[in-house]
Amino acid sequence: MLIKRIKARNFKTYLELDLDLSVEPDKPIILIGGKNGGGKTTLFEAIYGALYGLKINSPRQFHELLNAGALGREEAKIVLELHFTGKVLNQDQQYVLTRTYALNASQHPVESVRLNMNGTIFLYGSATPSAQRAEQEAQVNKIIKANLPQELSRYFLFDAMEAGNLLKEDHLNRVIKENIENVMGFNKYLQLARGAESLHQVYTAQRLQVENEKQEYLQLLEQKKKFESTLSTLQQQLQDALQYSVANKELYDGLKNGLSQETTIKNKMEQTKVQIENILKKESQYRSDLDSFVKDIELDVCLPKLREAVKSEVQLVLKARQEQQQNSFITMQPEQVEAISYTILEYLRQRKLVLQDIKLDEVIDHVLASTHTPPQSDPYDFLEFSEVKALENLVNTKNNNPFPILNQQQVELTLALSQNQMLEVQLEQMKEQIAGRDYTLLKSYEENEASLRKLEGQILEVKSEITKIDKRLHQFDIQTTQEPDPKYEALGRLKGFFEDVADKLLRSKKQEIEVRMKQDLNINLAAYKDVIDRVELSENLANLTFKIFHKAGNEIYLNQLNTASKQVVVQVLLKALHEFGDYDPPVMIDTVMGVLDETSRSTVLENYFPELSDQTILFSSDSEIRPGSDLTKIESFVSKAYTLERDREQQLTRVVDGYFGNSVN
Repeated sequence: MLIKRIKARNFKTYLELDLDLSVEPDKPIILIGGKNGGGKTTLFEAIYGALYGLKINSPRQFHELLNAGALGREEAKIVLELHFTGKVLNQDQQYVLTRTYALNASQHPVESVRLNMNGTIFLYGSATPSAQRAEQEAQVNKIIKANLPQELSRYFLFDAMEAGNLLKEDHLNRVIKENIENVMGFNKYLQLARGAESLHQVYTAQRLQVENEKQEYLQLLEQKKKFESTLSTLQQQLQDALQYSVANKELYDGLKNGLSQETTIKNKMEQTKVQIENILKKESQYRSDLDSFVKDIELDVCLPKLREAVKSEVQLVLKARQEQQQNSFITMQPEQVEAISYTILEYLRQRKLVLQDIKLDEVIDHVLASTHTPPQSDPYDFLEFSEVKALENLVNTKNNNPFPILNQQQVELTLALSQNQMLEVQLEQMKEQIAGRDYTLLKSYEENEASLRKLEGQILEVKSEITKIDKRLHQFDIQTTQEPDPKYEALGRLKGFFEDVADKLLRSKKQEIEVRMKQDLNINLAAYKDVIDRVELSENLANLTFKIFHKAGNEIYLNQLNTASKQVVVQVLLKALHEFGDYDPPVMIDTVMGVLDETSRSTVLENYFPELSDQTILFSSDSEIRPGSDLTKIESFVSKAYTLERDREQQLTRVVDGYFGNSVN
């Protein structure tokens, strides 16, 4: 199987993606770079989702996967399209697999799947009748399974960092056993063996002639089923406990040594809270300003327009009224003149400043004659004093139109609110970190470790009980009829037959795997480079073991390897399984360097990635495969290189050619 092209529309950070992933025969690597948060993992998820589908069960899940930049601009629809080739009966087939997701009129998620196989179309969706959908879906799933079954995808499409985390504890042998059983196809024979045993037990019960023996036999079978169910539950609990132990070991060690970053996280939380509060305050202020604008729109918008229109005419009216008031102030009434003149004459007489008798009438006549001006007509005499004042206020009042400021506030607020959701997510993540670093984890982790030991003991007890029941079941004297029953005899041999087939298959590929792994470990395992004498796989799947031996003759214990070395061992195993397994899929690796040290990085770049698969897609940051020192080591094996660039303003990821500005020839 080779991936040719991936297209995605409105999927998470990708508004529109069309990426050519085809490789040349002698250049198997596709190198995709990007900073943290740039979209590398999302591209990985797009390829995986196109192959096996997205899990969307609610409108919220749909909107979480829908590109935020598409809201209001694009149709609310997620489309993933994968072009790939694969072999059917040794014939190359061209496939185009398209998955479309949307919300129907009832806001329920719906899916549509279309597979084009060399012009033959398989099509089904949420609205397809059940019988037709089952038929078409079965065909599509059959084709996907023939190229890369979903249950095996995690062995070829994986995160190197997560693979490294799984190996922090002493679970390496278990991981290796699981890889070999699944990828090499041995599991199906083990499942057939278990099925044959179950059928044989049922048939045995039917052949028992004595009723009490039959009942006892059936009761033993029932007990065995219960113990097997209990065993399955305990094993799942053990698996969960192991995963909890692996996931929290580093944190537990950090807390135990007093290494806590709570203060830093809390300070960052406070800063984030202030940012969110400021955004909310801006929103509240904007709403308040908008309400005021709507209420005073006549004063702020209409009135200034009116003032500009009548300003000249109003100023003429006010000027005329002012001149009239000045003239009317100069022209005094006779009664006013008489009162003033009388007061002045009395003052002069009291001071004996009058040399001769002056009559009041003469003074009044003189004043009136000297201040008299001809009366002027006032064309605006009809205006009241309050009306004149209103006109003055209309001309002199300065109103600023608040709309431009409001518009700018709206633009800034829209941008801030788009960031608000991201800030809230960051705040929740920091809260989780604070919760995760709470010292109560020390107690929880230690309780989990105690639970691990208890579960391991319980599993041994249950397995012992199952073994006892098996022995009792085999002790029953089966009363048969005069003639032998070939069907029953065949059933009795099937379990051993399938187990023997699985073991023989293991032995047939055992030597090839051992030789390949020895060669690759001597090259890639930096801590034991060129000193590994042999790799040994056991010949029995029931007790599958994996060992590495030094040239000096001693065993190199897997549990004593550091995390980086364990990661190399698993990656080397995957390479061998890829070479000798039943499938030939592409390999996709996210966080490519995982926990590798400087020496291991160099050997993996030069000797591992170029030979891993016919198509290897690497998702890397510039601190993993460094553009300067690392790129040259694999450049000659790279068919295509891209860099993912995140546009925070538009909330989307763009793809540019080259690896962080470096073209790859």
